[in-house]
Amino acid sequence: MTKILVVEDDQDIRDLLVDSLSDLGYDVVEAADGGAGYQCALEEHPDIILLDVMMPVMDGFEVLQKLKINPATNSVPVIMVSAKGQELDINTATDAGAWSYIVKPWDPEDLESKIMGAEAEAQKAA
Repeated sequence: MTKILVVEDDQDIRDLLVDSLSDLGYDVVEAADGGAGYQCALEEHPDIILLDVMMPVMDGFEVLQKLKINPATNSVPVIMVSAKGQELDINTATDAGAWSYIVKPWDPEDLESKIMGAEAEAQKAA
């Protein structure tokens, strides 16, 4: 079963993502800030990470950078999730190694499609 880590500081959004992904059959773990999310990635070994951009402790770009330089996590597909949908933000994320980017509020079909694509990417890396 594919394990997905959801790193999101807004409890309502985190609950929505966790519930949606659980309903789709994924094993979901969660973290409420960037620091906890990075630690959880090291401990839980997720197959995919959904990562908010604007968070306390460490923002999503900082977490992404740490994930990509760590050999234990650098091949995990990361999907950034943010209300910031400007091209600059999207380019910053993809240049830093994000696999994809979803703008809040997201389309459930788009989320599922990107998760499935990241899942295929994770399987290739395994």
